[in-house]
Amino acid sequence: MSGFSISRRAFLAGGGAWLGATSFGRSAETRPGKTISIFHTTDLHGHILPTRTYEGVENVGGFARCASCIRKWRLEAPDSLLVDIGDVYQGTAESLNNGGNLMIGLFNLLGYDAWTLGNHDFDWGPEALEKNLTISKSPILTGNIRVDGKLPGTLDGAWKQVMPWMMKEVGGFRIALVGLITPGLPFWLAQETLGGVVVEHPLEALKRSVAEAQSAKADAIVVMSHMGWRREDDFANPLREILNQVPGVDILIAGHTHQDKPAWETGKVLCTQASYHGIHCGRVDLTFDPETRKLTGRKVTTTLMDAGFTLDPIVMEKADPEIKKSAVQLARKVATATRTISGKPPKNELVTLFCELFAAALKRNQTPVDGVFHGTFGTGDIPPGDITVADCWKMLPYENLLMTAELSAEEIIEVMKEERSNYRSDRILWGFDLKLDREKNVTSFEHNGKPVAPGSRFTIAFNSYDAQSGGKSMMRLREITHQATAKRKVTAIDTRSALINGLLDRGTL
Repeated sequence: MSGFSISRRAFLAGGGAWLGATSFGRSAETRPGKTISIFHTTDLHGHILPTRTYEGVENVGGFARCASCIRKWRLEAPDSLLVDIGDVYQGTAESLNNGGNLMIGLFNLLGYDAWTLGNHDFDWGPEALEKNLTISKSPILTGNIRVDGKLPGTLDGAWKQVMPWMMKEVGGFRIALVGLITPGLPFWLAQETLGGVVVEHPLEALKRSVAEAQSAKADAIVVMSHMGWRREDDFANPLREILNQVPGVDILIAGHTHQDKPAWETGKVLCTQASYHGIHCGRVDLTFDPETRKLTGRKVTTTLMDAGFTLDPIVMEKADPEIKKSAVQLARKVATATRTISGKPPKNELVTLFCELFAAALKRNQTPVDGVFHGTFGTGDIPPGDITVADCWKMLPYENLLMTAELSAEEIIEVMKEERSNYRSDRILWGFDLKLDREKNVTSFEHNGKPVAPGSRFTIAFNSYDAQSGGKSMMRLREITHQATAKRKVTAIDTRSALINGLLDRGTL
């Protein structure tokens, strides 16, 4: 198979590839085959209605359109499975308002055969996650975790449905589904958020599951991987590493990296990924020789969910009350900007506003701080006019928690030197004026206009994501805040709520 490069046209149209297994011989090629299909979604992030792509393409995607596509495909290919590759519910108000229960209920409604945990499925803490595990009617396949020291398949309570892999017989053939999650979680989420869950590198879990599936005489092995396409492996997406060391995998369905990548190969494994927010829906077709039971062909495609797909009426009927409630909530005015609030260098007023409001929220919570370390998510300028709850979601799209830690003057300098090494970051240390020269030597260091003495200690606020390393971009900060001397405390205040409450208090900017 030739390689794929995804152009804008390919993005809009979707694409795919067919691989025939020519080593099975001419007689197998001439016999009529039996095709088993697997339909897949990934990284829905609570999006039920059409949305827009990161490139600005409007009116695409949403789970309601995926559902219409899935119903159509099921009529064409009744011998089929339906799976999701994780990050199911975090990302919209209509999902947050019910803790993600709506999305899992929709999975139940459509009869998903299995889904895989994604990193953002942990964002709202153990209680919310365990409720969704409990209401799921289908198994959750995630093999490379331990819960209170126990492996999936040996768990009880809310976690009893979490398995490393499962076998499904479809059309007379045994399809093994193996689930894995990105090992990046501990570099994004605090242990207080993960609860008793420890995430492991996926290699050993994949070895165990593939060996068990082969012993159980699977006709094909399909990996559901909440890790995805990267030009090169990274700490969160070691796909080449694991697939090159574990023979026997036929298909890998990817997620996590929000790429529409209809087809690529890693060794003998055909891989596919169906973008994000339901913008594409994915399909795998596996063709078998009925006599030898050998896999003779593999086809993978992704299809753009544009206006050609209707909003599934059953999905919309179930989701409509939550969608209407969230629309009212998002439209609420929280403040008025009398002028443009700059969100870009050299005068980033937005990041200063964030820090001021976070400090105020912590003070109300009896947790005063000397400084706040934070950045923006590239929102840009805030124009004059009303600011709504929806605007706050755009400014802060994640429910990161505020946490505090005590740092020495020397540790603060280390953190800021590390931060300045990241050219993409716009984080500031509000409350302090720390100047570094080109060689990162300190030229001045003041707090509230007074020089900072060596050895001084200060209580600094961070969001929980940055304190966990910000995705391995701030490993020294992670190390410092996890020392016993830091007296680290994770609060129950999420940054978006702090922003909304702070804007309501101010009224006018």
